[in-house]
Parts: sequence; structure tokens; C-alpha cells
Amino acid sequence: MKKLIFNLLLCFSLINVAGAQSIVYADVNNTDVPKMNFEIIGKLASNYLIYKEVKGSHQIAVFNENMQQLQTVPITLLPKKNELLDVSFFTFSNFAYLVYQFQQGNIVFCNAARVEANGSILQAPVVLDTTMIAYKADRKIYTIIQNSDRSKLAVFKINKKDRALHLFTEKLFDAALAPLQENRFGVPMKKSGNYLTGYSLTDNGDFAFVKYNRLSSGDIQDAALLVKRPDSRECQERPLSINNLFLDDIKLKADDANNRYLLTSFYAEKKRGNIAGLYANAIGIDNLRTVFEKTTPFNEELKKKMSGRANSKTAFNDLFINSIIIHQNGGFSVAAEALYTTGGGWDRWGYWGGPYGFYGSPYGFYGGGWGWGWGGYWSPYYYYSPFFYRSYWWGGLGSGYDYVRYNAGNLAVFSFDREGNRVTENIIYKNQSESGTDGTISYQVLLKDDQMHFVMNEQGKIADLDDVVITEEGQLTENEPMEAKDKFINFMPRYGKQVGATTMIIPYLYKRNISFAKVTF
Repeated sequence: MKKLIFNLLLCFSLINVAGAQSIVYADVNNTDVPKMNFEIIGKLASNYLIYKEVKGSHQIAVFNENMQQLQTVPITLLPKKNELLDVSFFTFSNFAYLVYQFQQGNIVFCNAARVEANGSILQAPVVLDTTMIAYKADRKIYTIIQNSDRSKLAVFKINKKDRALHLFTEKLFDAALAPLQENRFGVPMKKSGNYLTGYSLTDNGDFAFVKYNRLSSGDIQDAALLVKRPDSRECQERPLSINNLFLDDIKLKADDANNRYLLTSFYAEKKRGNIAGLYANAIGIDNLRTVFEKTTPFNEELKKKMSGRANSKTAFNDLFINSIIIHQNGGFSVAAEALYTTGGGWDRWGYWGGPYGFYGSPYGFYGGGWGWGWGGYWSPYYYYSPFFYRSYWWGGLGSGYDYVRYNAGNLAVFSFDREGNRVTENIIYKNQSESGTDGTISYQVLLKDDQMHFVMNEQGKIADLDDVVITEEGQLTENEPMEAKDKFINFMPRYGKQVGATTMIIPYLYKRNISFAKVTF
């Protein structure tokens, strides 16, 4: 009887709050186990597409508006698992591209195949680039980024064989994968302490990233924005005026609507000091001139509010920036979350190690980001790109690490006007934790007009899907929680994806399976 009731619930909208919020569940497929890799591709025409991979079998599941599965389309063009290095998807107006990297012999290929609205791949794949290497790669060597209006893709790789000079090869493509530009350029690097991060692509095709020097203490005290324009041979560099601050981790976002780059970071006032405030910098896209560069110190009242205790010096030490949100009025918000582990596995200061991070050897070709099937090191710094669920998270860091407990605490949201002045700050109080996986903790953001909907899983005997709304002006409202009508459902909002003006696809766990729900706000 319980199974019958659950199947009925999956077929219909389960709850309707104030005539707006609703959840429609897809059926649970017994083959969709937690070891499945998946990505929510998005909405193409009137269909919702989700990529799945289990034990080397790749497919695209196609759902209608009621989350009824219309068909499953096998992906037959991908190579074997021991050759495949990475899979990613990029959506355009009514189609998407599957971009995949693989190695055959001493050649690494970066190919793209067009995915139609019905999940099929009708055209032959396009070779975007190839690289000859003298070793067996264990991770991807290309990074692919898309601009905000979804009209371009950039594919780049970095040759780091010379520690003092990183050589970039960047190719720019339009929406039809017609090549627009190929750039080759070098970036001088110090042999110790230099990092590159924040790769972004503007609507006019500029390729931007951050270069910074991390001290042995783990702090950043020297950084610059680097921009490579399509028609230029060299990178332009704009140093940041950090002065006596010690930055934690710099996030970059191209704000095309306001013709600027936004850079944000927490800062301390001494080496390995407590987080003291938020640094924000805006640089013009066209002229690379500073629009504003400001610091927002956290006062004692805010620290006490964040920590919930009188001794509040360390209130922001566990927080990490993972969302920069651009508003219609030209302002922006920065969201940061307390993230930490208990039982071992990670340390904020010990994480950085040497100047090349956890990638190991600095030699050879590789870009930033994760490799296919490669894991073993958890870090909150990589919450910034949440959409691809790779199953090595399940089971933590591997055999013997199931005792590690992943925690996501309070969420701080700072709102600024277009000049970079802080307007308001809000604290969303929560306490999420899970053993062996970080899949069910954290949050996702849905943007609806002038509202930010912070969607998160409230774990309990019967899980709730909380919806906390913050407007551009900073007004906070907690909507009525959307309750899962079955105690075995555990939402995974961090891996949810906005697929419409008011709609998000959110994965969920049901016993020992993964399925998906369409949530309307």
C-alpha cells in the first residue's frame, strides 16, 4: 500500500503554497543509483533534459512538463571509460552541446556534439582542438566556458611545463561552433606562490581571469585582473589595490549588463587572521578602469548575529563565497556559506600546500577544474560550480573515509548598490550535515524578477524544501516550506538548476536511488 501511495504522489503536484509553489516528481528509476553521475542539461523547447551515466553507460533522459519520462536516448559516440576525461553540457536557445574530452594514444581530443530538444544527436561531432602529450592523462586538460548571453564558447588549455611562463591556447567559437578567433599567449609566473583562477568570458569575447600570489601563510596580498581581448596579442593587466589587506579567495564574475567585472573576497587584517570583512572591486570591461574598490568591515553586532555567541571574533572564519548575483537595478549580492568537515579530511589553511594546489605536478597541459572520475579531495572552494554531480562525492574521500561528516551552516547574504556600497546584510540560519557525502547539504539560488530565492534542504523525519526570499533591497521573507510527502525523500538542491523564469529542476534521493523534481516558485 505504501508503494502504491508513493507512486501516486509521484504523478501529481504534491503541494501548492499561496498559489505559487509546487512540486512535481519524476518516477524513481531503480537503475539511477547514488553512484550515478548526472547533469541537469536544461529546458530545450518544451522538454527537460538530464544526462546520466552509470558504469560507463551514458544516456539523456527526456521529460515533459509533468516530469513524465518521454524517452531515454543512449549516447553512443563517447569513448570507453578508460579513455574519457571529461563530459560537460552547454545550453543555447533550443539545443545544447555535449563537449567531451578523451585520450587515444598520445592525442587528447576535445569534441562537441549538438544535442537536440528530443535528446538525440543527429550530427557528427566537431573536433574543437587536439593536444599531443607524452603521458596518460588522469584528468581533463581543457576548460570550456560560456558567456552570459549564451552566444559563444571558449575552449582553452594551459601548458605549465615552464613554471615561470604558462602558455595559453584559447579558441573562441560562436553558437554554431564556427571558429571566431584563436589566441596563443604567455603569462609570466613566479615559481612559488602564483595562482590563476576565475576564468570568465564576456559577451564581446574577452577572456578574463585573476592572477594572484598566495603567501606561505595561505593569504593573498598581490593580485591582478588579466584580460585577453580577441584582437590583441597580449594580455592586459589591471592590478588590485589590496594594500595592507590579506585576501582569502578571489571570485570573478563578468557583469556584462553593467559593462564591468566584479571581484570579491573575504579579507583579514593580518596573516592568518580572522575574517574581518568583504572586499569588492569593479573594473570596466571596455577600458579596464576601476569603477570602485571598497572594503566592508564586519562590525561586532554582525559577528555576534552570525555566530550566535558573545565571543564572535571567528564568526566568519568558516564562510566561503559561492554566489555573486547581479541585480536588475545594477546592484549585486554576495552569498557566503559556512562549510566545514568533522572527523577529518580538510583544513582551511593547510589546504593550499604548494603554489600549484592539489593538482600535483605543475608540468604538462591541463586547465582548471575537475577531471572525469577523479576525486579524493573535498574543498568548499569548489562549490562555485555546482551543477554536475559526480558520484565520487558519494562515499566521501574513498574507502575508509565514510566517517567524515560534511557540514553547511549559516548563510550570509550581502547586498550592494551599483556603486559598491553595502545596502543590507541578511543571515539565513541553518544547520545541515551529512556523513559520507555533501550531496544533500548547501543551497541553490533561483532568480525571479527582483527576488533571490535561496532554496535549501531542511533535513528531518520528513524533509522540507525551504524557500527564503531576499529582494534586491535586502528584504527577507521565509515562504512556507514545501514538505516532501514521503519520509524517504531527501532533496539535493545544491545540484538543482534553474530552467525557466520560475522553475528549477532539483534532484532528490529516495532510499538508494536518485530522481528529479520540477519545483515552481
